[in-house]
Amino acid sequence: MLKKYSKYILLIIFVLALIVRWWYLPKNAITFAFDQGRDAYVAQEILSGDVKILGPSVSGVQGFYHGVLYYYVIAPAYFFGQGDPIYVAYWLSFLNSLLVFVIYFLVAKMTSKALPGLIAALVFAVSFEQSQYATWLSNPAMGVWFVTLLYSGLYLWLKVRKNYYLLLSGAAFGLAIQSNVSFAYHLVPIAIWVWYSRKDIGRKQILWLTIPFLVAVSSMILVESRFGFKSLEGIKHLLGASEGETPLLLGSFLLAYVNHMGDIFAHNLFPFASSLGGLIGLGILTKYLFKIAKGGYRYSLEIKLLVSWILSFLIAASIGGTNIPHIGAGLGVGLIILVAFFIWELSYRNKWMASAFLLIILMANVVKIASENHKGQTIFAIQKDMTLANELSAIDYTYQSSKGEPFSINSLTSPLFINTTWSYLYGWYGKSTYGYTPFWRGKNQVGSLGDNLPPPDKSVTRHYLIIEDMEGIPPIYFTYAVGEEDARSHKIDERGFGELLVQERVVEGEE
Repeated sequence: MLKKYSKYILLIIFVLALIVRWWYLPKNAITFAFDQGRDAYVAQEILSGDVKILGPSVSGVQGFYHGVLYYYVIAPAYFFGQGDPIYVAYWLSFLNSLLVFVIYFLVAKMTSKALPGLIAALVFAVSFEQSQYATWLSNPAMGVWFVTLLYSGLYLWLKVRKNYYLLLSGAAFGLAIQSNVSFAYHLVPIAIWVWYSRKDIGRKQILWLTIPFLVAVSSMILVESRFGFKSLEGIKHLLGASEGETPLLLGSFLLAYVNHMGDIFAHNLFPFASSLGGLIGLGILTKYLFKIAKGGYRYSLEIKLLVSWILSFLIAASIGGTNIPHIGAGLGVGLIILVAFFIWELSYRNKWMASAFLLIILMANVVKIASENHKGQTIFAIQKDMTLANELSAIDYTYQSSKGEPFSINSLTSPLFINTTWSYLYGWYGKSTYGYTPFWRGKNQVGSLGDNLPPPDKSVTRHYLIIEDMEGIPPIYFTYAVGEEDARSHKIDERGFGELLVQERVVEGEE
């Protein structure tokens, strides 16, 4: 009976996923910092006909670049939204919500039952972590889609040995690396499963897996060949401690790994308490490890696949990956499917207990989303108050307090002295709303994306200093920036927008 109506229930779950992800978007509740401003500019350049093959740079690793795919994914949304980042958030969250169908299909294939598939799709729809990934304007967020497709293709090949599933897995792996090069660590579980199935793996199967992978990363290979394979230095940096760095000790590594995985478990199961959510996830994972170790379990292959999916991050953690909050993108989906198995099997013994457990997970996630998502993508943001809502309010203040008169701005930013974020916002929102942009009275922006604000002449005396959320900015630079402004202007007002500060000033010599 349930299977007969499953497609209608699944459609309702999909709509629920959209509602959860779009809940706060009308209030501009998205994180928009330097990375988002940079990506917005590059997307605009693509729309103007400038073909790109180089993706975003990898933070902290010189010579390393992600794939260019993300720019082409967001470009249409910037086109239809006329530069508005919220349209990108709607678009990305719509794509993320489509995964409810993939998850249902995968779990239904694993169990030949509709109920566990619907449970997995439902938990994914309201997961706090997945809602954060869905509206995060950053290339690693695409890893949720492609990592899920990678393991889906791998499982389906293991189950039915149809080679076109290897094509799906290889392409998805390549696209995951396009999203973020750190997702290359999924090569380890792929290699393990290839070895596990070595009796059924020949040259033909390797080609089915490898060729779509190479096509998917072809733009990255082209970039490497063009720039002399500079990423090799980045790989060398990742695999060993650089000069002056302390190697990661075994105890520290294990603690960091467990804590990171605990956060992933909690953000999908019980996001109010990381320790409790982590224990719930760890308990379920341990239960199934013992179950498959005993042998004779009907779903042994399925659980082994899920365990390899969930624990795949272990390799990346050993080279410092625990410092990157988004490196586990997609692992939560594997956990959600494992939890769906647990709830489904529990329902055979005690329907009320299974229903109560599911209800607690759903309520905990929905309440967390209601209390947290209006702040933007807090799991990933370093500068927590760099939300589009705060930024547009700050921009409105500068225009409204200047009363239509020309004015100049300066900004204290992360990265230091790079005005990309504010140049984009003033160029898009400020100009379209108020008809003009301010002048720039700060450090030279030549060579930076967003060098679009002209210097003022002597008649422009109204001036604003924008001070971003100081997280990630050494405090000494606050003193430096204010001191520099005090030397040429005096403050007449100051407003806060979350942790954003805007000082209204008058350049010395004229009121």
